[in-house]
Amino acid sequence: MIESLVTPSSSMSPLDERLRVMAVDDDDAFRAFVTRVAGRAGWVVLAVDGPERALGALDSFNPHVILLDLTFPDMDGLSVLSELAPRCTDTAVVLSSGCDPEVLRSANRVGARLGVRMLEPLPKPVMMEDLVQTLQAFEAGEHAVTPPMVRKAMDEGAIQLAYQPKVCLASGVYRGVEALARWHADGDVISPGRFVPVVERDEGLSLRLLTHVMSRAAAEADAWRGLSGRCAVNMSALCLSDQRLPQLLSETLKGTTVKPRDFVLELTETASLQNPDRVEQVLTALRIRGFAVSLDDFGTGHSSLLHLQRMPVNEIKIDRTFVATLLSDMRSDQIVRLMVTLGHTLNASTVAEGIETEAQAQMLRDMSCDVGQGYHFARPMEPEQLATWRKTWTSQPPWGPSISGG
Repeated sequence: MIESLVTPSSSMSPLDERLRVMAVDDDDAFRAFVTRVAGRAGWVVLAVDGPERALGALDSFNPHVILLDLTFPDMDGLSVLSELAPRCTDTAVVLSSGCDPEVLRSANRVGARLGVRMLEPLPKPVMMEDLVQTLQAFEAGEHAVTPPMVRKAMDEGAIQLAYQPKVCLASGVYRGVEALARWHADGDVISPGRFVPVVERDEGLSLRLLTHVMSRAAAEADAWRGLSGRCAVNMSALCLSDQRLPQLLSETLKGTTVKPRDFVLELTETASLQNPDRVEQVLTALRIRGFAVSLDDFGTGHSSLLHLQRMPVNEIKIDRTFVATLLSDMRSDQIVRLMVTLGHTLNASTVAEGIETEAQAQMLRDMSCDVGQGYHFARPMEPEQLATWRKTWTSQPPWGPSISGG
């Protein structure tokens, strides 16, 4: 069965100028719900009852967003994502299912590793306001960000850096920063959540953003560099596809006042290990040149232990989702303790991000976690603010009042 709905002719614009959503679900009531809610929101809707019809209508309908169930009689949602991956490079997918929430999150990660643009999943039953919010968030601008726009922003210097400090949890000593890309456009800021996913689908653009961030960080090194302070930068897994990466990053720093040893390359754990030998070779070459390598968002992706076995990392970064529930969820407590112990056993330092309260910081100290980062210590800030924050922070006792920094 195929159902479609187009907004009333009085408000219609040409089909190719309007946003299109495809709902793929064998539940008649859910398809009717999406058709009604999305149609009222001004979207063109195509609702189909199975993957075969969805894949058949994909090229002609060309949806901006696909709402996809995970369970069908003849094909599961993961198989559908595999089929979608090579055909939907610009289409966003929202998983909507009554499966266990952990299964839903895991399926979302699988889709991302396949190269599909995955948005936040919607557990069933889906509330009308949640569906509307998802569509509005997409309509607000995510779909409008394109690779040429990102390249132009870098060329014009619109993508700048904010720095979030990191401190030693035991002593309070400043331990460096994480450099966070911020896109400034016409007095507004385009959030990383809108342009980073675009970058991470393009190998060349991922490399370009990495070298852009490192170049700016090198130029602003006076603000963040210290005796024990290094600058962490995020590195997309796509960058590891190029064996020239170590040489490229070293050349990026030539003529500056900083060295590879001043940087930590934070590799997201959801990186594909389709060619683990090449990944290991490139990361080892980076370590030889002096770069530190951090396994970012540890514990939230897949094959965590395989990553640790094959990747020469010297830092593990504990994801904020575990820190947020540290005081309320015994399992989070136990998992973080295991991560810290594992890091120390492998001679890797542990960094906890997303610390927002002193209670969280104290618990992590008690666990012997090495470094902390989060709003409890400081928010991301401009280079000039960072210099001021460092002077104020170092003048305090190790655990004086936290400073927002802006």
